[in-house]
Amino acid sequence: MQFLIVGGFCLFSGIQMLIFPRKKRLAAEAKIRSRKQELAAGAPERYFEEGRSIDAYPLPPTDSRWRIKGAFLTVCGVALWLLDYFR
Repeated sequence: MQFLIVGGFCLFSGIQMLIFPRKKRLAAEAKIRSRKQELAAGAPERYFEEGRSIDAYPLPPTDSRWRIKGAFLTVCGVALWLLDYFR
């Protein structure tokens, strides 16, 4: 049952990243941009060194990396569903 649920989440996320990479990338960039502005305005960090980690680990700059990650997640989701089916 766990394979089915986790596989479904992986499959759903992976297909979205594979088909709509620009939409996912722009949404993530907007989220990070707004969080950086909040931190610059003096908002407290949600976890230890949040501001440093945002700068240290940037998002992939192009859609091709999002597509690769989406393809990987899709394959993982299908594999988990197959494991659940044949188990």
